[in-house]
This record gives sequence, structure tokens and C-alpha cells, in this order.
Amino acid sequence: MRYIKILVTGINLNTGGIQTALINTLKELTKSRKDLAIDLFLFSHEGELMSQIPQKVKVIKGNYCLNLIGNSFTNVVNTKNIVKIFVRIFMMILVRFIGSERFYDLIFLMGKKFDRYDIAISYFNDVSPNLYFNRGCNQFVANFIDANQKIAWIHTDPDNAKLNKEVCLKTYFKFDHIVVVSKACKSKLDKIVPEFKDKISVVYNLFPIKEILKKSRVYGVGYSKGKINIVTVARIDNSTKRIDRIIEVCSLFKTNNISNYKWYIVGDGPDLNINITLAKEKGLIEFIEFIGNKKNPYPYIANADLFVLTSDYEGYPMVVGESLILKTPVITTNYIAAQEQIKNNYNGLIVEMSVDELYSAMYSLITDYNKINKLKNNLTYSKFSNEVALFQINSLLKEVNNE
Repeated sequence: MRYIKILVTGINLNTGGIQTALINTLKELTKSRKDLAIDLFLFSHEGELMSQIPQKVKVIKGNYCLNLIGNSFTNVVNTKNIVKIFVRIFMMILVRFIGSERFYDLIFLMGKKFDRYDIAISYFNDVSPNLYFNRGCNQFVANFIDANQKIAWIHTDPDNAKLNKEVCLKTYFKFDHIVVVSKACKSKLDKIVPEFKDKISVVYNLFPIKEILKKSRVYGVGYSKGKINIVTVARIDNSTKRIDRIIEVCSLFKTNNISNYKWYIVGDGPDLNINITLAKEKGLIEFIEFIGNKKNPYPYIANADLFVLTSDYEGYPMVVGESLILKTPVITTNYIAAQEQIKNNYNGLIVEMSVDELYSAMYSLITDYNKINKLKNNLTYSKFSNEVALFQINSLLKEVNNE
């Protein structure tokens, strides 16, 4: 058997949607394909999801400097290693003087040389062209890897990633294929850069369905009896995930004497303390509970009456798929691919991105549990599968390998 040699490049395996999508993709590919020899190159190799890498995948670790910049400054500070902190600060100053591209070129040149690959994949889209760090995968694969075919993955709304025509032409002209995670993302990217229309493909995120179901039963959740239990699992970041909307919706519930619910927020992030303080100031602590980060959030989703996503931007969010697998109805803001995951009024509700719209949808369900039951019953008879996503990724690999 001839093995197809694939290199997948990522920044880190900290808890996050892209990281989880990467792990799921590796799991499903190693399970369904015996002809793939996959190497995984990680800038940072200290993330919470490192233990979930399939055994068949060979891990290549980034050098000392890549490891430091592939992690957040907060994580580096938490190591309490003076040398690491000093070097990280020095690099933060240097990158501002010489620019990100030159900085990453220097770091990559100091690293090991790689073999030639059949396919090289940049799995992390560089979040924003204006960021100094949290980037570099595209640059590394485009300029430092020898491969027959090169693929770049985009996991977010192109607008959120600030992918205008100039950025796209500069970033992706060395790539043979660009993968987006939804049809809506492709439609938008096609309009931004029509020159690349023929090399843009859709590959939905994959889910380890049996594993998710098994993990959902690992521990019990002490949800409030006699109340409607709502859960949100997200990075606590008001700029994109808009967790602050939860507090505003709960304030409206309080104003209108709605108290038959408890909202659990699972996750950590830069705005955690801000939101906790705001909830206290508004007298909402009895209605909102901040759980913090959970390596296994599935019991919280599985045992909830509703899952709520409040984001301004998403590509094809993992948590929505996970909620549907666990038969928990979803209320979500109208992100770019919402209609590709949620059938409105069947397995959930799609609302516009405003506190008032979210409140109205939540109010209609909380005050009439029959509506929640109807959504749950619909989900009971719905089968979630990876069939489409596997077809998409296998078609892409087949096309790439035959070229």
C-alpha cells in the first residue's frame, strides 16, 4: 500500500473550537482511512487536548520560541518561569519592530528541516492580519514546506477574519486549495476573491459521535430542579462570543418577573471576571452560574433543556453540532452558517444578533415548556451523522492526490 504523506500544521491544542475540530478530524481520518501517514506539527505542545491526539499521528514539536509564542502570554506567565517570561516579552517587543512576517521567518529558519509531503495543510486560519501573534500557519506551509499540494483551512466568517481581496490574494496565492467550513462561508469568499473560486471547497466539521455520547454520561450535573436549565459553552469573550448578551437577557427576565430558569455558563476567557462582576451588580447571581472551563462539558449540554449561542461571529461552531448530537435544542444568533446546522423551529431557533431578539425567543420558550418539548421530540427522531463531512473531505483528498 502506498501511503499518502500529509503534514497538518497548527498553533496549539488549547481548549477551543478550531483545536477540537482538528482533533476530531484526525480521529475520524485515522479511523476511516488506512492509507494516510499523518504528521502533526504544533507550534506549542502544551495544550489541554494534547492527550487526545490519535496514536497513529506523529507529533512534531515546534522549537523553543515557537512554543512560547504559540501559547498565550497569560499561560506563559502562569508557568512562573522567569526565563520563559523574559524571552516572551523580548519577542513581543521584537515583533513590533520588525513585523510579523519577518519575525516568523526568523523563527521558522531556526527550526528543523521537513521532509517532502504529498499534502501540506495549514489548519489554523491566521485570525487577523493585524495580529502580531496567534498566526503563522499559512506562512509556514506556504514558504517553508515542500509539498505536491498545499491546503489552507478557514474556520470563521471571512468578514470576521478581515479577508478582503488584497489579503486573500497575498495569503492564499501559494495554496492549491482553500477549505471553508460552510457553504455560506464559500459563497462569501467567492465574492471576495472570485479568482480563487475554483479552488475553494467546503468541508464541514467532523464529530466523534460515539465518544461525545459516552462522555456525556461520565458525571452527573447538579442542575436546578423545577427550573428550566439553560447552558452556554464558549470562550468568555464579549468581543466575539458576546457573553454579555446573556446578562442583558437575564436583566430583562428580572424586569418582567421571569424566574423559572437557571443559566449555566461553561468556559473561561478574558472577560470572565468582567461578566461575573456585571451579573453581581445587576443582582443576577441566583439566575446565572459561571462554571469555568471543563475538559468534558458534554454532561452540562446533555442535561440542559436548552443550549444558547450568543456569538456575533462563527464559522461552523462545534458546540452547535455537539448539542444536536446530545439532543439538546439550540437557540442561536444568526451566524453565517446557522441555517446549515439549525432548522428553524424544528431543532432550535435562529434569532438576529440583538438582545431584544434573543430575549423574545427565550421568553417564548421559557413561558411555554410545550414548545421546548416539541423541539426535544423532533431531535429524538433526528439522526446526526458525519456522512456528508466524510464525503467532502475524502473527495478533497482524492482530488488533491490525483492532481
